[in-house]
Amino acid sequence: MDWMTFGWAGIRLEIPANWELSGLSGDDKEGYLRLDDEDMPRLELKWAKSKRKKPDLHKVLDEYFKLVRKNYKRKDTKLNIQRDVNLIRDEQFFEGRSVVTFSWKGDIRANGAIFHCETCKRITIVQIMGRLKENLRAFTTRILSAIEDHPIGQNILWSAYQLNVEVPRRYRLEKYRLLSGYLLFPFVDGSRKVSVERYGPADVTLANSDLESWFRAKYAKAIRGYGFQMTLTTDDGDERFALMGEETRFTDHIPFTPVLAIDKVLRRKTFAIRLWRCHKSNRIYVVQSIAKRDAVKTAEIVAKSIRCH
Repeated sequence: MDWMTFGWAGIRLEIPANWELSGLSGDDKEGYLRLDDEDMPRLELKWAKSKRKKPDLHKVLDEYFKLVRKNYKRKDTKLNIQRDVNLIRDEQFFEGRSVVTFSWKGDIRANGAIFHCETCKRITIVQIMGRLKENLRAFTTRILSAIEDHPIGQNILWSAYQLNVEVPRRYRLEKYRLLSGYLLFPFVDGSRKVSVERYGPADVTLANSDLESWFRAKYAKAIRGYGFQMTLTTDDGDERFALMGEETRFTDHIPFTPVLAIDKVLRRKTFAIRLWRCHKSNRIYVVQSIAKRDAVKTAEIVAKSIRCH
């Protein structure tokens, strides 16, 4: 079985490659996500910041199982729950964490853990689900042993529908869009912005246009008000465009030295865009970065983190 790294809101997991995002809510402070395979829900993840230094994890778990039991009342199925089950072999998992493991069985079975991290102050619940006759221990051990509940390093991994992208951790995710033919991840850090978009299938999107013409028409509003340079390179047959520029001002045509002083005080916004079409995956990728400095560097970091096939 193939495995992959999945990330969201600073949490990283190793999961089977055929598990995909099916439910999502909340933000980096408190949220929920679910991963399914082609047959059933496979993993649930909940996280929330805790204000207490040592929260009562058993009490939090009691509230969690109230919801589980509520669902099973409708099915007229007896629910068997156990706690402090031996699910984690790696002793490093417990370093800097308070941990309670659990398992339960109804018409499906599940293994999981709730833990509080002393570093990020998060309470995280992760639950792996399977059929009654399925051996979940191998899945559970691998997933729990590798889970990270806060970023290690300068970037945060965000994943959805075979898109994996790393963004500097200072950026906060805004309202995203996850559609079958279009993904949008917009991030902000004060006045700085960076966004990642994926379109597909590319052969349909570009049926009546080349990539550059499509971009100029699609992003006419976004690039309005900026002077920019656009360069083209090819990589393994894929077209890659790089745009770099800065906002224009009405003073640009005034040949006075004081204007230069104004520019030094009121730094112009710069922007950078990385645009490419991946023929192997049949998708189009657009990374935009806007900032008063480091726009190009940020666009490069984000674009290079994307494996498009």
